[in-house]
Amino acid sequence: MTPLDHPRVTARNTSKMAGIAGALLVLAAVFVAAYYPTQKGVLAVLAVAGGAALFFFFIAERRLVARVPGSRAARYGANAVAITLAFAGILVLLNLLAVRHNVRWDLTEDKRFTLSEQTVKVLRGLQRDVQVTAFFAEASEGRERMRRLLDDYAGHTTRLQATFTDPDRNPALARQHGIREYGTTVFESGDQSYRITETSEEALTNALVRVSREGRKTVCFLSGHGERSIEDTQRTGYAAARRALEDQGFAAREVLLLRDPEVPEDCAVLVAAGPAKPVLDSELAALSAFLEGGGKALVLLDPQTDTGLEPLLEGWGVTARGDLIIDTMSRLFGGSYTTPIVTEYPPHEITRGFQLATFLPLARSLGESALPEGVTFHPLARTTAQSWGETDLVSDKAAFDPTQDHKGPLTVAALVERRGEDGQPDTQLAVVGDSDFADNTNFGFSGNGDFFQNLVSYLAKEEDLISIRPKDTRPSPLVLTRAQGATLFYGSVVVAPLVLVLAGLGIWWRRRNL
Repeated sequence: MTPLDHPRVTARNTSKMAGIAGALLVLAAVFVAAYYPTQKGVLAVLAVAGGAALFFFFIAERRLVARVPGSRAARYGANAVAITLAFAGILVLLNLLAVRHNVRWDLTEDKRFTLSEQTVKVLRGLQRDVQVTAFFAEASEGRERMRRLLDDYAGHTTRLQATFTDPDRNPALARQHGIREYGTTVFESGDQSYRITETSEEALTNALVRVSREGRKTVCFLSGHGERSIEDTQRTGYAAARRALEDQGFAAREVLLLRDPEVPEDCAVLVAAGPAKPVLDSELAALSAFLEGGGKALVLLDPQTDTGLEPLLEGWGVTARGDLIIDTMSRLFGGSYTTPIVTEYPPHEITRGFQLATFLPLARSLGESALPEGVTFHPLARTTAQSWGETDLVSDKAAFDPTQDHKGPLTVAALVERRGEDGQPDTQLAVVGDSDFADNTNFGFSGNGDFFQNLVSYLAKEEDLISIRPKDTRPSPLVLTRAQGATLFYGSVVVAPLVLVLAGLGIWWRRRNL
């Protein structure tokens, strides 16, 4: 009989193997409990088998276990365990503080990892719970991107509940929501529901706006005088503006005052987008009654056009001048002299935090006339100091004439307001000296679309929608001069390795002479 065949040695080997197996089975049970909690049977088998093996080990090696606490290795082990527990406790404390006080720093130039001001307003203004169900395949790239976005959203509100579902693993729920493609996210609140297939902040915010509001306010567009049509998808149409308003939760339709004796009651905002022909007296009377009754209107006027609305605007304190704005700064941005650049926005809720430039092709300037009692005038946008309002529209060459022309900065957008008395609604009239800036060609350019939507949102009393919309990310390349590139190359490729080599040689030489 060899020493390994001795009964004590065999029993000890068996108990050690049982201890190792028991520890592995317990670890496997912990793994299953964490990642596959639905596998109750497997979890029970692993836990019972692991516990039994460990119980056998402790019984068989009870003498060895009894001697362990007094040994030197046990003391060192106890110190290591104490240090480990203390370190783990510090980590747990830091995590608890991080959960209670969530602080993040976005160091990117365009703040691409920070939610826009508009999104934060919408989230903080939620008045009812919103359930979000995202249908993504497991481990898909879009799933992780959507999860990060929703986690950011949840950091600003407690009314947003999100769940992720794999359509292949839960086909019944996918059929219930009519899911036909991966990457569909369903938003539900009350009896309202909306779905998106995009994974972007803009799409998520628009979906939240749609489902979290009771009813939809209507934006009416005046028609019958050559105005921009919201059904027109060509260059000069307003189809892009209509889609943007609908994404914000508004309804948009056209009204014909030649047929209707008055502005419909469901029009929260009336927009006159660049009339090309004068309105009739009956229509003018309907518009005047609408404003006198506390209506909200947005009038977009083009230069060299008689719309018939000028007397009505004059009566409310806004003068639409008969000039054409010339801006020499436009050439620096690749535009023409007749496309004024707006970068100055006087303080107002409509333009608060607005830092994008707005470009207005072929615009006329606005002035302040005698204001009726109780009416206030608010300039909203001004051109640069290098601009002027050209009044000589016949000559081929434009030149500033201080005796006739209007020197910049010029007001190109203004708002007049009158507070309602005895519970009557406030009257608000916004005027812009251009309608091209919001057509299909220019709507998505710089701040044009944002400025148009801010005007409508303010007039419709949807102040939480007034801000810069979610931004697109853009690359930020590091551009180095020739000297900077040479410094970086020699410093990292030559100098740093040479310093390490010299330090090594110095240490070798010192030890050699000891």
